[in-house]
Amino acid sequence: MGVEDFPWVGGRPSLDLCNTAAGGPDLIDDETALSAWLTAAGCAKAAQPPGDADVARIRRLRDDLRAGFITRDPGAMAEILDGWLRATSGHLSVDRETLQPAFRADPSTFGCVITPILLDALTIVRDGMDRVRVCAADDCSMLFLDCSRNGSRRWCSMDRCGSRAKANAYYERKRAERGPGR
Repeated sequence: MGVEDFPWVGGRPSLDLCNTAAGGPDLIDDETALSAWLTAAGCAKAAQPPGDADVARIRRLRDDLRAGFITRDPGAMAEILDGWLRATSGHLSVDRETLQPAFRADPSTFGCVITPILLDALTIVRDGMDRVRVCAADDCSMLFLDCSRNGSRRWCSMDRCGSRAKANAYYERKRAERGPGR
């Protein structure tokens, strides 16, 4: 599996993780798929490759994050993220370029590789989840961050769902103009 095998429409890594099970087959169905997704997402490699238990934990995390983003419940999101971060050994440091605090996970644990995804989700929660959307296409449930100026983005991507929706709407308008039976 490579980067092209996963949907990258969320605009943020935590949303892209949520989209690995959005309305289709689960794309993180084994250790190989999890490793491929983590590599494609730019996460560091753990000292040990993920096992079955890690796959199950990540899938549970993904499902919990997805539910939290959809319900826009910051308290639930804080509980999920805090639980994961508590279980990950590491230390707090300062990023020298941005002077922002950064959590440096211990690379000897599997929890370290998912830490950037957790911190990304925390940033979305802290900045406000009001711009997290579910695609408006009837047959798509991808999450994405609406970064449009007026907050009116409706589809996960124009290529994936938007063009098809606009074409269908055009077809329906033209059919209505022609009248019934034509």
